[in-house]
Amino acid sequence: MPNPDYPPSQYDGSSDLGPNDNDIAAACFFNALLRETSTWRREIHGNAQVAVLPLSESELHLRLRHISASGEARFIWPILQADGKRQDRKRPIAFEEALTGILATPSLVGHLDARQREIFRECVLESHRNTRASLSTRDDLPHLQQGPLTFAEAEQGLLAGHAFHPAPKSRSPFTAHEAMGYCPEHRACFALAWWAVAPKIQIGDSSRSQSAAELTRELLPEVLAERLPAGFAVLPMHPWQAQQLRQSPRTRTLEAQGQLLWLGEASADWIPTSSHRSLYAPGAPWMLKGSLSAKLTNSLRLLSEKEVARGVRLDAWMRDLDVSRRFHGFAVMQEPAWLGWRNTQGGADPASLVVLRENPLRDTPDAEAVVLATLTQQPFTTKGTSLLGARIGARAEQSGQSSANVARAWFAAFCERVLTPLFGLVVEDGIVLLAHQQNIVLRLEAGWPTGMFYRDCQGSGVSDHFLERHPELALAPPENHWAQTTVRRYFLYYLLINSTFAVTSALAADGLIDEAVLLADLRSHLHGLLQHLEGDHDCLHHALEAPTLDAKGNFFCYLSGVNEATLAEPARLYLPLANPLADPHVRSLTAQRSMLSDVSMPQGVFSCP
Repeated sequence: MPNPDYPPSQYDGSSDLGPNDNDIAAACFFNALLRETSTWRREIHGNAQVAVLPLSESELHLRLRHISASGEARFIWPILQADGKRQDRKRPIAFEEALTGILATPSLVGHLDARQREIFRECVLESHRNTRASLSTRDDLPHLQQGPLTFAEAEQGLLAGHAFHPAPKSRSPFTAHEAMGYCPEHRACFALAWWAVAPKIQIGDSSRSQSAAELTRELLPEVLAERLPAGFAVLPMHPWQAQQLRQSPRTRTLEAQGQLLWLGEASADWIPTSSHRSLYAPGAPWMLKGSLSAKLTNSLRLLSEKEVARGVRLDAWMRDLDVSRRFHGFAVMQEPAWLGWRNTQGGADPASLVVLRENPLRDTPDAEAVVLATLTQQPFTTKGTSLLGARIGARAEQSGQSSANVARAWFAAFCERVLTPLFGLVVEDGIVLLAHQQNIVLRLEAGWPTGMFYRDCQGSGVSDHFLERHPELALAPPENHWAQTTVRRYFLYYLLINSTFAVTSALAADGLIDEAVLLADLRSHLHGLLQHLEGDHDCLHHALEAPTLDAKGNFFCYLSGVNEATLAEPARLYLPLANPLADPHVRSLTAQRSMLSDVSMPQGVFSCP
C-alpha cells in the first residue's frame, strides 16, 4: 500500500519537491560531489550557509541545513540557480536541470565526451527515480523511524543507499519490474533457485569438518531433495542470477552434457539484504552471498575465487582467538564454505559462486540487529530525524535526561561495542576487518548498543603484525596481506570516515549534540585503546595525529566507469580528507577533559578490556 505522505506522482525524477520532502537521492549526489571537488565555495547568506557551485554560465546555490566535520550535508530544498550576472536573481530548479548544468561544467567534472556524459546522467537519474519510487511504495516509514526493527526489517529499510555516492540506487541491468521482485527497498521476498552439480565440475572449499556440499544440503527443501542424483552437489542461487546463467551457452552445454541439472525453485521465504546479493531467511542455518551479474554502485557484483577463499581462511585463523571473551558482544558472521562450478579452464566460474555465511539470528529472528547504514541514513522528510536520532530522542524523553547526554552515552556504547573489538583485532592480532556501514550490524536492546556482528569476510585482510605472529606464513603470505599504508587507508576509511563519522554526523545534524563533543569523546576512546591494547599501534596513532585521512572518491570512480572490484590500483580512488580528530578545537576539548577530575561522563564510557 503506497504511503500517503509520498504520492507516486511526486516521483517522476524531474518534478518539484513537496514542502516536507527531503531529496535524499540528491543529497547523496551532492555530498559526493562536494567532497571530491574544490571549485565550490561556502558563503553566508543571511542566517544560512550556502554551498555555491559555479557553472559555465550561472551558479547553483545549495542551502545547507547542516554540514558535518566529515562533509556530510543536509540541504534545504529546492536547489537554486543564480544568474551569473545578477546574483539577486535566483530561481528554484529541479535536480535533473541542475545535473545537466553540472555535467556541462568542466571545472567541476572535467571534460566529458558525449557518451560518458549521457551514461552517467542516465544512471544518476535512474538512481534518483529508484529512490523516490521505493519511498512512494513504503507504508512502514513510521515503524522504521520508531523501531524496534528485526534484522530483516532493518536490511530492507535502507532506502537512501551510500551517503557519498552520485547514484547509490542504480542497479543496471535490472528492469523496474525486476526491481520490485528482487530489490530490498521494495521488501522483496522470493524462492531460491537450485542446481545439481556433477562431481566433475564441482568446486568449493570448507574450513569446517563438513564439506561445502554437505553444509549446503542443510538448506535444500525436501521437495527438491528427491530429485538430486547421487554424487551431485546442490548449489543454491539468487533466482535472477540463475535466470541469467540459464541463458548462457556455457550453461546450456553443461546441462546438455548432464553436468548441471536444474532443480527449480522452492521455499519462497528468502529476502535480499541491503547489499542485494546477500540473502537471508529467518530460521535458516546459513545466509547466502552469491554473485550477481549487475553493477551496483561502483562494481559488477561477481565474486572471485580469491575473495571467497578469504572467508575460509578467516574462519580458521579466528577459531582460537577467543574473541567473544575478549570483546563482549562482538562476533563475526563467519563464511566457512563456498561452492560453484568450474569454468572451461578448470578454475571457478565467477558467475556461479556462492558463499555460506553464518546466521547468528537463527534462533532469535525477532531480536533487534540493525545495519548501521539504516540507522544513520538521512531523514525521509525535512522535519524528520535519522532513525538513530529518533531512538535517542525517545530514550531522552523516557528517561528525563537531556538529548545531549543520551546521545553521548549512546555513542560511548557504540565506541565500546564497535571500535574496541575492531581496533583490538588490528592492534593485537593483525586481523583487519573493513567495517563500513553495511558491514556493521548493531545488536540493540531497547535501542541501545549491546554488541555487533561484523559481516562480509570478502573485506578482510591481515597486516605485517599478523605475519610476525604467524611466521610460518611469512614465506608465502596470503593474497590479502596488506602493507601498513594500505591498512591505514582502508581500515580507517571504512571504520572511521564511512561508519563512525556517519554516527557523529547524524546525531549533530539531528540537533541532539555538538559534533565536536562526540569527536572529543572519540579521541579519548582511542587514547584509551592506546593504553590498554598491546601490539601494533600504527593505525591508532595515524587516526589521532594524521592531518588527513584517505576517503574513497565514489563520484569520480563512478563517473569514470571503472569496475572498482577489478581495479589494479584501487588506492588511486582515494583522496585526502581533513581529519576531524586532528582539528584544533577537538584536540582542545579532549585536553580540557583530561585536566579535569570532575568531568561528567556516562558510566563505562571508555572501559577497555
